[in-house]
Amino acid sequence: MKFAKRMFAALLILGLFACAKPPQAEIDAAKAAVAKAAANSDVVMYASEALARAQDALSRMQTELTAKKYDKVKTLALEASAAAEKAITEALANKEKVKADAAALIAAMKKALPEAEKTITAAKRIPRTGLDFAALAKALTGAKASLTAADADYANGNFKAAWNKATAVQTALADGSKTVADAVQAATKKK
Repeated sequence: MKFAKRMFAALLILGLFACAKPPQAEIDAAKAAVAKAAANSDVVMYASEALARAQDALSRMQTELTAKKYDKVKTLALEASAAAEKAITEALANKEKVKADAAALIAAMKKALPEAEKTITAAKRIPRTGLDFAALAKALTGAKASLTAADADYANGNFKAAWNKATAVQTALADGSKTVADAVQAATKKK
């Protein structure tokens, strides 16, 4: 009798697992949440790593669904949904940070450009610097154009592109300043 009860219990448990159904509501919610995040251009631009984590959880959920491991499917579906929501939140925060950083950097470069011009003008008065003033003038013209483009990107809401262009201007000005400073120092030591 004990054997029959154990066998019945084992068959009942096997029957429950065999008839288990996938957690369709969670699966649908996860797919919708990840699709919503992926369709959001700010998420793609400012939280791509968080979006990748959500997509990875969704992919692992699909693998477990194929293997009919529905307990893991539900866990991964919830994980994918949470990661997608986090990606959206993270994108908003990152966009605001990049916006503020771009504004500050553009303002700083607008002040740095005239200073760079003054430094080059002063260097022209020092003999034997060996500087290529035509190349320096061309670099300054390029920096001004890049800064104008950064301003336009910022005005159009493309803060990441604005920040990237302003950073390139900052690097160009720093490199130019170092070149001028080194040449001026070398020329004044020769005297």
